[in-house]
Amino acid sequence: MDKRIIKLLKEINNGKFTGSQRKLAKMLDVSDTSVSTWCRKEKKPSLDMISKMAKIFNISEEEIENIFVKDIKKEKVNINYKDREEIKMLREKIKFLEEQVAFYKEKAKNVNL
Repeated sequence: MDKRIIKLLKEINNGKFTGSQRKLAKMLDVSDTSVSTWCRKEKKPSLDMISKMAKIFNISEEEIENIFVKDIKKEKVNINYKDREEIKMLREKIKFLEEQVAFYKEKAKNVNL
């Protein structure tokens, strides 16, 4: 967990980290799980929550975003078979178009000579 998050959480819990996520969750009227996922940067808080946290911690919303949102872990994307086939087809089209561009570039060089 980001050291800046730990520092903020300690501020609202009399210098103690233990239980601070639960306390923040109560202050924001959200679940402990929500706060936990934000702290682990697995999900980002809503703009409304960012605004509320800025008021609680007495810092700007931009600072809250930098602490809780920056470097969010990339979400895993589930790609099904149909999507894979479509991606494969698009790659083939791109390859074909790249070959066509190369062909016409070469042809244009010969015309200009």
